[in-house]
Parts: sequence; structure tokens; C-alpha cells
Amino acid sequence: MPKLTLQFEGRLLKEYAVGSGLTIGRLPDNAVIIDNPAVSGHHARLICDTGSVVLEDLQSTNGTFVNGEHVLRHVLRAGDIVLVGKHHLVFDNSAEAAMPGPVLSGLGDTVYLDTKQHRELRQTLEDAKAQAVSMRPSAKAAVPRRRTGVLRVVAGGADQYEYDLDAHTSLIGRSQSALVRLRGWFKPDVAVSIARSSDGYVVTLLGGKTLINNEPLVRRHTLKDGDLLNVSGLMLEFRWKDSEPAESAA
Repeated sequence: MPKLTLQFEGRLLKEYAVGSGLTIGRLPDNAVIIDNPAVSGHHARLICDTGSVVLEDLQSTNGTFVNGEHVLRHVLRAGDIVLVGKHHLVFDNSAEAAMPGPVLSGLGDTVYLDTKQHRELRQTLEDAKAQAVSMRPSAKAAVPRRRTGVLRVVAGGADQYEYDLDAHTSLIGRSQSALVRLRGWFKPDVAVSIARSSDGYVVTLLGGKTLINNEPLVRRHTLKDGDLLNVSGLMLEFRWKDSEPAESAA
């Protein structure tokens, strides 16, 4: 199920399940509440249209940006970074994302519950569970192995030699919440975001200067085995590796 991950200065704040009509803004009647003067009362909204998730700006004062570009209407793709005020929203439509519980929205003490969506979700989960039980084989069957990407340090200072990209979103930067920490006072808090989708990884530029195979990263890039990333002076190599299967069916 598609979701948005709200971030501020490299810190992960909250995740939201994406549904049609989900609104983003400063007022408390929005699903995603961002209490910041740079955010309009009703800043933007999401619309689900024939399998796609469309972001629409609601005539906001300071505009809505996707991957650094001002947009009025934009079809979101995995790894897209939405900038609203000073907050980032990372879009993830990975089929591997876990189904959420009741759809909760809001920050702080304000929580809104969409009861209709909750009932539909519970019914979907119950149907999926019943189908899984009916299709369960009598003997153990092998589960296909999942591939996980890794970043290996080629040159420059880092806390470790290799980093597993097993999260839906991994950050590289000086921020304490970054997976790969950049060293130096003048490094960006968040340089790039690497989003995991069902078929690979997408790296998106957020700050500073990053090169992919000696070419400047302008917007986003789908990583391929052997790609070299130079993130503000830290050289990293992207590689695929086989992860252990999660479990075998009983």
C-alpha cells in the first residue's frame, strides 16, 4: 500500500497510509498536519486515479515541490521527495510495505480516525488471511530469496565499511538519523535519499553535490549493480546481495 514518510531536517517523524483525498496543510482538519508558518492552511492533496497517486497543489502561498521542481499537479513515483514548507514527504509505493492498522493522521495530540477506511481495511485483511490459509501447502515450500542492496565505502571516512539498504528509505548526510553519516561541518544534513521499491532502489538528490558514475545527480536515478556514488566527497559503490529468506511456509 502506498505511503508517505514525513521528515524534518533528516528526522523521521511519521508515516501515513495514502488514500484518495488525503490533504496536507497547517490546519487541524488535514490528514497530514504540518505546523509551520511556511505551510498553507490547506497546502496540497493526494488523489488516487486509475492506479496512480496524483499530488495537487491547493494554490498554496509558497508552492509545492517534487524532487526540487515546483509542481501544480504531479503523478508520484516511488522515491519522489515532496517539499512542503521545510518538511519533506517521501513517497513509497512498494508492494512490500506492510498493511497499516487504522488510518491515523495528525501530529502531536490530534488524531483523526477514518472509520470507513478502517472497516474496509479490516475486511481486506480478513479476506487475505482466509485465502492464505486455504492455499497453504501441506509440505514446506521454499520462499523466493529477496535481493537487498548494499553500499560499500570505496574512499573517504565513514563509520563502517558496508551499509545494508534494508529500510524503505535510507538517508545519507550529516544528520544523526542518516544511515550513512557524512563527516565535516559543511556537509549537508541530508544529501540524498535512497528509496526501496518492489523492483529496486531510487536515489534522489536533496542537498549538496552528488555524482553518479562521475556524472552529476540532478534529480533521481535508479541504482544499478556497480554504480559509484560520490556524495559530498564520500565514494560509495552500490551492489546487490542475496538476503536470507524470511521463512518457509508451514
